[in-house]
Amino acid sequence: HDHDHDHPAADEGMDDDAKADAKAVAERRVRLGLLLTEIGRVNNIEVTEDDTRQAVFEEARRYPGQEQQVLEYFQKNEQAMQQLAGPIFEDKTVDFILEMANVTEVETDVETLYAAPDESAEAAPKKKAAKKAAKKATAKKAAAKKAAPKKAAAKKATAKKAAPKKS
Repeated sequence: HDHDHDHPAADEGMDDDAKADAKAVAERRVRLGLLLTEIGRVNNIEVTEDDTRQAVFEEARRYPGQEQQVLEYFQKNEQAMQQLAGPIFEDKTVDFILEMANVTEVETDVETLYAAPDESAEAAPKKKAAKKAAKKATAKKAAAKKAAPKKAAAKKATAKKAAPKKS
């Protein structure tokens, strides 16, 4: 920054508990991003031009009547194209993990679903079984990663299964 003045802190007005919660969420997101990147790298997951092109068209469809302007924006802005690649890579990596996972549907009540992670930790070891014979540490990280999206997206699990698998 090339000028002197104070900017308000992003956490201004937050109490200590809210700051701690925000920090925990941020740390988890960073760890999750690093984990997805490593799993994708180890398993040679790549974002193709076709993947990016499809994402651009999907983005254009979100703006009816302005599709041409959206397409031109992405054609002229390499940084915007690269910003699309990150979520595509993450989605492809999560899809890969889900394909490798041995998913067992379990009926549960609301209290159990929203229980603290420590209380549901005994279910986690089951999820390690279906990893590819990659590095042992990567397999452990992948198992931990598999637990996170399934827990967060428990209500979406049925919809995910119904969707056709990408080949």
